[in-house]
Amino acid sequence: MKEFKKIGSIAAIAAVLLCGCTSADDGGVTIPPPETLASQLTEMPPEEQTTAEASSETAAETTEETATETEGQAASVDEAVIRSLFDENIYCLRNLYGATSLYPEGEPVEGDHIYKAATDRFADYAEFESYIRSVFCTTEADRLLYDSPYEGQPMYLNIDGMLCVDTYLAGAKGYYVDWSDYKLEIVSADSDRCEFIVTGQIEEPAEVPVKEDYPLNGAVVYENGGWRLEKLIL
Repeated sequence: MKEFKKIGSIAAIAAVLLCGCTSADDGGVTIPPPETLASQLTEMPPEEQTTAEASSETAAETTEETATETEGQAASVDEAVIRSLFDENIYCLRNLYGATSLYPEGEPVEGDHIYKAATDRFADYAEFESYIRSVFCTTEADRLLYDSPYEGQPMYLNIDGMLCVDTYLAGAKGYYVDWSDYKLEIVSADSDRCEFIVTGQIEEPAEVPVKEDYPLNGAVVYENGGWRLEKLIL
């Protein structure tokens, strides 16, 4: 129906133009001045104006809703994201900061206790630092890199770009938690923070070892465009 109205309007304009034109003495056509044509043309019917305005408002609302949904999705977190980060937490526990640390290799590069770290995972210190910052938030990453195990005495050092380990601070200790089949429960979540509980199994040395649940609280925070663990979960 709207298209018929538009066709009718176009036809009306054409008729005005044809009817309003006069023949000149030299056989040409004289076009009426703009003010004459303006007085002859009719405005768009009110119902068409209303429809156009409604369509414009609907399009604006749709665009605003889409933008809001996109922002929410960018900062959403689900169990898969948390599990991925906690799996890296487990790697750190088993290989870097918990049960053991990276081993030294070769001859000392500084003093008698600073060695190049033996690892196939990190090519240099920059790669090691990038990994730590991809798993933990800035505050915790700084602590692990510069103040672990003691403030101002980091276990891992940057010596001429190499990833090195201080054997005075490195070592292994008993760690009896099994995270192989851990359970994860999200406790609370909003746009920039999510708290959860992970539960593994612990079996400490004893005459009759007994496995027990080992629940720990954890949190991830949204920082620099991604989710990071708030703390190393031990």
